[in-house]
Amino acid sequence: MVKALVTGIKGFVGSHLTELLLEKGYEVAGLCTAGNIVEKPSRAYWTLPKEVKLFEADLRDGEQISKIIISFSPDVIFHLAAQSSVKLSFENPIDTFSVNIIGSLNILESISGMKPPPKTLMVASSEIYGLLKPEDMPVTEDFPLAPVNPYGVSKATVDMLGYQYYKSYQLPVYLARAFSHSGPRQRTAAVLSDWSFQTAKIELGLSTPEIKVGNLDVTRDYTDVRDVVKAYLAIIERGKPGKPYNICSGNGYRIKDLLEIITSFSSKKIKVVSDPSRLRPVDIPILIGSPEKIQTDVGWKPDININKTLRDLYIYWIDYLTPQIE
Repeated sequence: MVKALVTGIKGFVGSHLTELLLEKGYEVAGLCTAGNIVEKPSRAYWTLPKEVKLFEADLRDGEQISKIIISFSPDVIFHLAAQSSVKLSFENPIDTFSVNIIGSLNILESISGMKPPPKTLMVASSEIYGLLKPEDMPVTEDFPLAPVNPYGVSKATVDMLGYQYYKSYQLPVYLARAFSHSGPRQRTAAVLSDWSFQTAKIELGLSTPEIKVGNLDVTRDYTDVRDVVKAYLAIIERGKPGKPYNICSGNGYRIKDLLEIITSFSSKKIKVVSDPSRLRPVDIPILIGSPEKIQTDVGWKPDININKTLRDLYIYWIDYLTPQIE
C-alpha cells in the first residue's frame, strides 16, 4: 500500500484530498498545527477518518518535522499547509513568510536525507504571476513571476525552492500552481464561501438581506476543489518532477457574475453593499491560466461546472446553519 503524508490535512483542500487518497487505496497520515481542532465555520462537518494517523507539529520546527516524516516514511508527500490569505499576508507578512517559506524548506530538508526520498508535491498559487494584462491571458507556466502581495511572494519562493531542490539534489519534487478554487468546506476568508455563507444566513432568516462585498471588478479562473485534488494526485502519479503545472480551467469568471449566481439561490431579495474593509491594498484585475501543459503531460482536466460548485457550496452552508434555527 502506498503511504501518503498530507500537510494541512484538516484544511479545506486537505480534507478533500484525504478522501480521494483513501478512495484510491492509499495509506494516509496527516500533519496539522498542534491544537488545530475543527474550526467553525471554516471546516464544519468534516471529521478525520479513523484510519488516518494524525501528527501535530509546527511546520517551522525543522527537527520535529523531520522526525515525523522519517517515522512515517511516506512514499509521497502532499505539502498543502500554508498561510493562504492574501489579506492576512498584508497584515502579518512575517508569519506568512515564516510558515510558508520556512515550513516548506523544512519539508524539503527532511526528504533530502531519505533514501529513497518520497515524491513531494509543493503547492504554489496563481498569485505568483502578479499584475497581468488581458493580452497576457491565458498565462502559461513560462510567464515571469512578479507577485504583488506578501502571500504571492512567499508562494513564488516555495515554487523556486522546490525547483532548486530538484535541480541541486535530484529530489522528486513536483510543482503545482493552483489558480482560484472553491467548493464545500471552504473557509469564509475566501470570497465565494463568504458570499455563500452570508446568502445562506439571509435565506434562513439569521441576518438582514444585505451582503457585504469588496472589489467586484476582477476576473478569476475558478476550478472546483474536487477537481483540484485530482490534479494534485495526477501530477504526483503522471507528472514530471521539477516542472510547474498550472491547475486551472482556462475560463475567466467575473466575480460580480458569480455573486449574482450565489444570491440567486436565495428566495430573498438581497442588497449588495460595498465594504471598504474587504478591499486589498493591491488587487489583481484579471487572472486566467492556461491548462495546456497539465492536460498534455498529465491528462487532467476539470469536470465540475462552476454552477455546481457554487450550488454545492451554498447547500453546504445551508446544512451547516440549519441546526441553529431548529
